[in-house]
Amino acid sequence: DDFQATWDLVAERVQGDLPPMVDEAEVRRDLAARCAAVAACEAPPDDTQVPVVAAFARHAALLAEPLPLGELLRTLNGLAKTKAGGGDKNKWRKHHGNEAALVDYRDALKAVAATAGAALTGFNDERRLTLGALLREFTLQSVAARCADGALEFHDLLVLARRLLREHQEVRRALHQRSTHLLLAEFQDTDPIQLELAVRITAAPDDQPADHNLLRPLPGRLMVVGDPKQSIYRFRRADIAQFMRAEKQIGAKAAALSANFRSTAPVIAWVNHTMARLIEHQPDVQPHYQALTAARAHGHDHGTVTVLGAAPHGDDDGNDADALREHEAADVAAVVVQALSEGWPVWRDGVDGAPGGLARCQPGDIAILLPSRLSLAALQAALSRAGVPARAENSSLVYAAPEVRALLIALRAADDPTDELAVVSALRSPLFGCSDRDLYHWKVTHGRSWRLHEVVEGRGGEPLPNELRDGAVAEGLRCLYELSERIPWSTPSELLAWLVRERMVMELALVGDDSRDVWRRVRFVVDQARAWSDAGGHGVRRYLLWTRLQGDEGRFVAETVLPETDHAAVRIMTVHAAKGLEFPITVVSGLSTTGQGPGGKRVVWTTDGWTLSDKNDPDYQQFAPIDEAMSDAEKSRLLYVACTRAMDHLVVSLHRAEKVNRSAAWALAGACADADHHQFEGTPGVLAPAAGQAQQVAWADETQWAQAWNAALAAASRPAALSATTLAARLRPEPDPATSKDPVDLDLPPWQRGRYGTAVGRAVHAVLQFADLLDGHDIAALAASQAAAEGVFGSERNIERLARSALQSPSVAAGARGQHWRELFVAARVGTSVVEGYIDLLVRDPARGLLVVDYKTDQLPPGADRDQRLARYGHQLAAYGVALEQLLGEPIAGGVLVMCRTAGAAEQVEVADWAALCRTVRAELAHDG
Repeated sequence: DDFQATWDLVAERVQGDLPPMVDEAEVRRDLAARCAAVAACEAPPDDTQVPVVAAFARHAALLAEPLPLGELLRTLNGLAKTKAGGGDKNKWRKHHGNEAALVDYRDALKAVAATAGAALTGFNDERRLTLGALLREFTLQSVAARCADGALEFHDLLVLARRLLREHQEVRRALHQRSTHLLLAEFQDTDPIQLELAVRITAAPDDQPADHNLLRPLPGRLMVVGDPKQSIYRFRRADIAQFMRAEKQIGAKAAALSANFRSTAPVIAWVNHTMARLIEHQPDVQPHYQALTAARAHGHDHGTVTVLGAAPHGDDDGNDADALREHEAADVAAVVVQALSEGWPVWRDGVDGAPGGLARCQPGDIAILLPSRLSLAALQAALSRAGVPARAENSSLVYAAPEVRALLIALRAADDPTDELAVVSALRSPLFGCSDRDLYHWKVTHGRSWRLHEVVEGRGGEPLPNELRDGAVAEGLRCLYELSERIPWSTPSELLAWLVRERMVMELALVGDDSRDVWRRVRFVVDQARAWSDAGGHGVRRYLLWTRLQGDEGRFVAETVLPETDHAAVRIMTVHAAKGLEFPITVVSGLSTTGQGPGGKRVVWTTDGWTLSDKNDPDYQQFAPIDEAMSDAEKSRLLYVACTRAMDHLVVSLHRAEKVNRSAAWALAGACADADHHQFEGTPGVLAPAAGQAQQVAWADETQWAQAWNAALAAASRPAALSATTLAARLRPEPDPATSKDPVDLDLPPWQRGRYGTAVGRAVHAVLQFADLLDGHDIAALAASQAAAEGVFGSERNIERLARSALQSPSVAAGARGQHWRELFVAARVGTSVVEGYIDLLVRDPARGLLVVDYKTDQLPPGADRDQRLARYGHQLAAYGVALEQLLGEPIAGGVLVMCRTAGAAEQVEVADWAALCRTVRAELAHDG
C-alpha cells in the first residue's frame, strides 16, 4: 500500500508529461487467462507438476481481481521466471495416451513467462520514463531556485553560459571582440561544455548553428595545451575521446612538448620503457604514448627506480587481500626506513643565489601515493611500527583515520541510541576504551542493556551494582547519553568539539608518535563540520551521511588537508590528489586491488536515450566492454601520473597474488619486466631517532627585553586601518555626538552595512546611492523602501526632501552630467597606516579636476558648534583625498560638503584650506607610524 501511494504521487507529479504506457487491467486479464490455461492442464497424479498446476490456479484467481501495483509487480516477476521444462514424458504419455498434452502444457508455461516478461518490461519502461520525468522536473526546479537565490554551482555556470552563447549573438560578438585569444590549459581535463564555450567564443560569432561541432575557431584564436596521458577525470566528464578528436574538431595544428624538467634521467627512462607498453593507442580510448625527454638542468643522473615485491606471492605467503596489504605495507615502511637511514640523495636548490646541490633526504621529501584508501590502515600501522612520521593529506584519507572514525561512530550512536551495533562499536573505540571483557561482563554476566538512559539516575532502569557504576562501559554510556541530549541544540561541529574535549582526544594523542598528525586531522574534521553548517547543512543524521561521501571510494577529488609546515613527515595521498605536484622520492603503492564491478542497475546511455539495466540486460552487455576498456585505459594513465610525480627517486610496489588478474600490479609487472631498476631486498627495520644537539640559549638583557616588549605592544595596539572619520576625530577631538559612527554590524542587512550615522541619514545616503541624479524620478519610491529598511516608518517624505535637495547642489548636478562615482570605497596605505572609508560621491569637474563630495543630513545653525563640526568634516574629506591621491597618482582638487535641507536646495560648503588640511593628515599619519 505504501508503494502504491508513493507511485501514485510520482505519477501525479508528472501527469500530462507522460501518458500511461501499460494498461494494468488488460495485463491482469491476459495473464489470468494464460495462468488458467496452465491450470486447466491435467497433470498425472504422481508427477512433479501437480503442485505447479495448482499454483497457477491460485495465480489465475489472484489476477482476476485488482491488485496493488507492488503486489502485481512481484507476481509478474515470479511468473516471468517460470521454467517450461518440467513434467515426466512417460507419465504424461501414459496418463493422456499421447505426448501432445505435455507439449501443450509446456507451451502454456512458455506463454505465461513471455507474457509476464513483456508486461514487466512495459512496467519497467514506464517507471523508468516516469522517474526520468520526475528527475527532470526536480533538476530544472532546483536550477531555477539556485538562480533566484544567486547560489549557482559550477555546473550551473557552465550550462547557463553555454545557453547564453547559443541563444544570443550579441553576447557572442562582445566576447569574441573582447577575448581575441583563448588558451585552454590542462585540456585533457576539459569537459564537452567547456570546449563548446571556447569554440563559440573563438569562431565567427554571427549565425552560429546549434551544433558546435560544425564550428571552427578562426585561425590563431584558440590554443589548447594538455597531456592526454594524464586524463584521469573521466568520472568528472573529462572526455579523452574529445582530446583525441580535438585536432580535427577545432582545426588545430599539433605540436608535441616532450621535455620533462622534473625527473632524473633514470626515472624518465623507466617511465618511457614501462608506460609505452601500458599506454597503447586505441581510437577514442587511449592516446599514442609520447616518450619524454629528460631535460632537468641539474642533479640529472643520481636518480634510481626501485621495485618492491617483484615476484608474486604464493599460497604460503597468503594470497588474500589483507595478507597482500600487510606484506606490501611492511615493504613500503622498510624502503622508507632505508631511504632515510642511508640518506638517498635529493637535489635542493640554493637559497639567496647560492648554488644548489645534493643533500640527504628528509621525511618531508617522501610521498606515498595510493590509487584508493583500501590499503591505508595497513600502511599507517606499518609506518608507525617502523617509527616513521607520516600524515594523510587529503580528506578521503582523513575520514578513514581511526580517531576520526571513532568520533563519527560515537556521534552516530548518540544520534540513534537504538542502533546497538553503533553503541557497542563506539564503546570499543579508543574514545572509551572498553575491552571485550568489559562488554561481556556488562551484557552477559549482569544482563544489562545498551540503552543509554538506563545508566543515568532518575531516567529509568535498575540501579547499577557498585562494580559496574564506575566502570568503563557505564562511563561511556553516560557520555553518549549526554552527547545525545546535546544533539537537538547543537551543530555537528559543536558536538564534535565537545566530544574531543570531553574524551581528551588531543591530549591522548601525545601517547602515539603521530600526535601532531592526529591533531591536524581532528581540527580538519571539526572545521569541515562547521563549514558544512555554514553552507546550509543541518541535522546530525544528514551530516553523518555527508561524511560517508567524503570517505567514499569513488570520491576521487577530495579536499587537500594543509600540513603543518614545521612538521617533517612522510606524506600519504591519493594519486588524484597528487596530480600537478612533485616529490623528491615517490612511492607508488596499493596496486594489488582488482576493483569490484558495479552492482545493481546502472544507467546506460544508448543512441536514442537512456535506460536502467543490469548485467543480464542486452543494453548493458553492449555497454560493459566499452566501459571496461575506458576504465582499464584510465587505470594505465593513472599509473603514468603517479610515476611521473617522482623528481629524484621512484619506488613502485608490485605486490600481487600468484594468480594473474586485472590488478594494476599485474599490468605494471608485465610492462616493466625488462626495464632498468633495482629489486628491493631490504628487511623491516625501525628508523633511528635523529640525534638532537642541545643548544645554549643566551639570556636576554632584561632592560632590552622590556623595551622590545613595550615597543611590540605599542605597535600591536595601533589599528591596522584607520577610517577617515576616526582620523578626523583624532585631529579634531572636540566632543561631537552627531559625528559618532558605530562600527559595522555584520548582522545588519547588506544595505545597512556601508553607511553609518542615524537611521534617517543612512536612508538618505542609500537613496542617493541608487537614485537618478539627473531628474530624481525614482527618489520617492527609493525613500519609501529605505524608510522601511531602516525602520523609520512615517519619515518617507522627510527622506525624500533631503535627497532631492542634494540634487540641486551645483557639484552634484555637474557631476551627474559628467564622470562621477558613487559610494566609492577607498583603502590606501599612507606611511605605515591604511586609510579607508566610503566616499559618497567623487566627481570630475571639467575645470578643477577630481572633487570629493560628502552628503550631510544634520541641521547646523550658525555658531561655534557649526564651525567646529565643519572643521572636523574638512579633515574627514582631506583624509579621503590623501588616500585617493595615493591610489590614483592624481591630485584631488578639493572637497565639498552638501548640507541637505528639508526645504529648498542643499547648502554647498567648500572645504577651506584644502592643501593645508591634506598636509596635516599626512603629518598625523607619519607621526602614527
